[in-house]
Amino acid sequence: MGNADIDFKRNAAMWVRAAVALAGLALATACDADGDGDETPAQSGGVSAPAQGGTTGASEPDASTGAPVGTTTTDDGADGTAGDTMDPESPVKLDVGQVPDAPDFSNCGAPSPVVCDDEDDDMMHALGLNCDGGPQLDGVYTGGVEALYIHEGNLGTSVPAAYPPREGDKVVILSTGIATEILTPGAYTSTGTSSPDPGFALPAPLNMSAVSPFEDCAENPALIGTGDCSNTLAMQWSQGQGANDYVEIRINAEVPAETFAFSYEFAFFSEEYPDFFMTQYNDMYVAWLESEQWTGNISFDEAGNPISLNAGFLDNLPGSPELIGTSMSDNAGTKWLVSTAGVTPGEDIEIVFALWDLSDDSLDTVVMLDNWQWGCEGGPPITIPG
Repeated sequence: MGNADIDFKRNAAMWVRAAVALAGLALATACDADGDGDETPAQSGGVSAPAQGGTTGASEPDASTGAPVGTTTTDDGADGTAGDTMDPESPVKLDVGQVPDAPDFSNCGAPSPVVCDDEDDDMMHALGLNCDGGPQLDGVYTGGVEALYIHEGNLGTSVPAAYPPREGDKVVILSTGIATEILTPGAYTSTGTSSPDPGFALPAPLNMSAVSPFEDCAENPALIGTGDCSNTLAMQWSQGQGANDYVEIRINAEVPAETFAFSYEFAFFSEEYPDFFMTQYNDMYVAWLESEQWTGNISFDEAGNPISLNAGFLDNLPGSPELIGTSMSDNAGTKWLVSTAGVTPGEDIEIVFALWDLSDDSLDTVVMLDNWQWGCEGGPPITIPG
């Protein structure tokens, strides 16, 4: 993105916020209806769920979903496709927010977590891993040096603390810009760290294609390995023009004996909200699992949507007390959420925590990670409040 485009996006955001302050009304801006590619702010009524109806992109159908590219139009939720997750009234997907129906795991012997992140700023220690006597996993970070930060204590200054560490004293922060900037109250965070050309493909094994327009892998295990088992990613990915400022943490592990699941906790924030909500700048966070039981996204919001600007239900909106003392006080974020996914004892698995800007490299998006654990109750992935 050129300097002129970045200045335009910054000026557009500042103008919108000034208008909100003067009028005392919910922010409402318009999408780029003339198709000239200008980055103009999107419609936002200050709501906490995606708007219904309309499109944000071309009308040609997406090959992986059969739905129009960029559409936000909902259907009746009957076919289980990714489009259904855009409707806050549609049925909950993958038992999100529910206790999963699971077989008897009374013989579980999952290793207990051990806390040691007070010793150093090691990424794996901050996640709750690789401490003496605790679970040992291989983890590798890929991304800009400044896009990863190990933070101690609560994020922000809200009382009571809205984002305290979920285990130990520290959390991992990933950003599509400079990770420490989220700690600066009211900062305008917009840094391109790698700036690949639009259309930049995601690394293997990430595959945005839905496994089926009719069923997911929980309904048909034969689909495992053919794409995103959750069928939640294709529509969100297709709303933009490729990944920029991509960062990831990749974890490989052999599942211990008598262990049937793992879990971790996360919170997602974006500078893109509200000015570019429901546009092509649909920044995304994906937790991708490669296992015998699942290949695809395992982290969702409380409505079963994937974690992206346009699909995600952002609990804490501009002005929320939970965001006080952070750079996102005029933007939005989720609360702490915990994702759990079933695995098979003895198998080798790979988990990729991936974050990127969609369509451009300006306006940063952040994810906070903590409290990775082996567990007992397996089954399809679920996400519930932390």
